[in-house]
Amino acid sequence: MSLVDDTGLDPYDTGTLADSWREQPNSPAYCTELTLDELPAALAAADREHTE
Repeated sequence: MSLVDDTGLDPYDTGTLADSWREQPNSPAYCTELTLDELPAALAAADREHTE
């Protein structure tokens, strides 16, 4: 995570590879400019049926 810190971005561990569907197209967290505080709710709101 230090590499991410060095770029000025905020690191956030979104889980395992099996959970990565929460960040796929058509999910609330995909390609957004959410804040670090907003990201957990967007990931939790993801619906597996609607992601690609």
